[in-house]
Amino acid sequence: MKISNMAVKNVKGNLYRYIMYCLSNAFAVTAFYIFANFIFHPSVDMKSAGGHEVAKMGAANGMIVSQVIIVIFSILFVGYSTSIFLKSRGKEFGLLSLYGMTRKQMKKYVLIENTILAILSIGIGIFTGVVFSKLFFMIMEVFLDIKLPFNISFKALALTSIIFFALFEIISNFMLFQIRNKEIIEQVKSSKIPKTIPNFSKTKAILGVVLLIVGYATAWLVEGVLVPLAMIPVTLIVIAGTYFLFTQFSVAVANRILNNKNILYKKTNIVAYSQMIFKLQDTAKVLFLASILGAITFTATETIFSFYTEISRVSGLDNAHEMVIVQRGETLDDKEVVGNVKKKLEDNHIKIKDIYRVEGTSMEIAVKEGQEPDKYFILSNRDYNRLAKPLGKKLVEVKENQVIFNYPYNDWVNGEETGEVTEENKRAHWNEINLNIGDETKEFKLATEVHGQVISLPPVGYSKVLVLNDKDFEEIINNTKEKDLIIYNGMKIDNWKDSYDVSIEIQKNLGDRYDGSYYSNIVPYKDISKSYGLILFIGFFIAFLFFIASGSIIYFKLFNEIKQDGVEYGILRKIGTTEKEINKIITKQIGIIFFLPFVVSTLHSLFALKSLSNLLMNNLFTNGLVVMMGYLVFQLVYFIIIRSMYINRLKYN
Repeated sequence: MKISNMAVKNVKGNLYRYIMYCLSNAFAVTAFYIFANFIFHPSVDMKSAGGHEVAKMGAANGMIVSQVIIVIFSILFVGYSTSIFLKSRGKEFGLLSLYGMTRKQMKKYVLIENTILAILSIGIGIFTGVVFSKLFFMIMEVFLDIKLPFNISFKALALTSIIFFALFEIISNFMLFQIRNKEIIEQVKSSKIPKTIPNFSKTKAILGVVLLIVGYATAWLVEGVLVPLAMIPVTLIVIAGTYFLFTQFSVAVANRILNNKNILYKKTNIVAYSQMIFKLQDTAKVLFLASILGAITFTATETIFSFYTEISRVSGLDNAHEMVIVQRGETLDDKEVVGNVKKKLEDNHIKIKDIYRVEGTSMEIAVKEGQEPDKYFILSNRDYNRLAKPLGKKLVEVKENQVIFNYPYNDWVNGEETGEVTEENKRAHWNEINLNIGDETKEFKLATEVHGQVISLPPVGYSKVLVLNDKDFEEIINNTKEKDLIIYNGMKIDNWKDSYDVSIEIQKNLGDRYDGSYYSNIVPYKDISKSYGLILFIGFFIAFLFFIASGSIIYFKLFNEIKQDGVEYGILRKIGTTEKEINKIITKQIGIIFFLPFVVSTLHSLFALKSLSNLLMNNLFTNGLVVMMGYLVFQLVYFIIIRSMYINRLKYN
């Protein structure tokens, strides 16, 4: 029989061992092809006409970065998986050596096997990618507001096939160095060598727990700008702690359970847990890798999801009023504009809570000699309080010849927004300011400053507000030229996130006269949410790939040892253990191996989320729980499928 025929028959006969390996690789190929197909799509060509070049460029760059991540992931995943396969085939290689196969022929045999699996993975991946490309394009059309008709790019097909075939072949050739010259008898009897009770280092077990506590405590306590600085050291500490947790601490706990008669002698626990200690020893590195992959997956998804849910705040879009119309110059006499906008909103079922009309003016002021002047909006004490009251802010009282400086942004303390002003967070580094009243200049003393906006002026570029006594304000307004007067119309809208279409329509109706004087919160919110939504979508795509891979690695380990497990469970059947009891034992063992990395990954990601909460100064644990519940559902489904396949294969063996 030819070596190639042997390899083909071996792949067919052991397809259950390779199925998750092929599917994981195929999913990576699918993701890579879909992204490449988007990049090479004619509508995404940067030379094409249209007003979406920036969005298309951003999306294309995101896809390219994702493709690099997929390739790096594939190198690590394929290399580790191939290593597991080769290490588990000692008996098979020993028998082949016994029948006269040379080391060179054995390498050729394994290489042909891996080539078949590579072609199978690439074929399935590209076929799936072609099938789901249209759905992907439909999703991208929503994010980018461009038409993406169905298209199969031959450049994408060629690039995907060449990169992944070369990748699989190079890794396979590299991994063949693991096939060593061993004594034939040693290889044949590799599966029959009796296992000894695993030893563990108490020092390393304690060190693992201590490292995790240190990493978790740092992630919990570090705040502000220190979060990015602490990220790499904390990550390295937690990775080291996780390694010792699985290789030492888990074995120590299993030893304690074996010495606890109350647990050990209860029903079938003596069989389940006595085998568990060996499985923990054999799978320690696999569980460690699965935990780290899971932690990366969960943390990345939680981070992107948190940014997506916090768009308004982190992007500075949590404005005092959701829609603003500023009248100045030639539009000051436009009496009907606000009424027309109000009617338009009501006709489109957009509920207006209130409209605030405020009169004021603006001044360019250099608070210090030689300093570039800043724009300030001048507001009366009466109007400030009228705006501040519905927002739940403190009312102020300004005396004559004094001024209060209103800084638009709040500070955050322990995740809560606060408008309190301290010596550390003061923004006004001046004690008096000169304001023009007609042809005269008058000095005003700074009484205090307040933080948190009460007025949204993004259309005219004024973010800083000076609040004056009503009498002083009237004097300034009376000496201000009509063309320099400003009428601010701020609208509080209940369901403003549903107002995109009508906001665009209002903007068109207002025309050029209100260019730069009309603002609707939903317009920038929609653009930013699309960007974050696109990042979330791509990120979830990659995260799901990592999630499948972490489960697949455990799958490989289980199914590579299924023949030996079949022998052990067969002995249990002969001494009277029922099938139901054996299934319970299997469920306990597979459950621990499957869900232990999940629990550890969840803990890692929740503490990482605490660091992110400290950075964004907001509680994001709700987002974390939503993501965790989603992944838990996937994990439960994955576990049920794998358990069913394992039990059925065990019966076959």
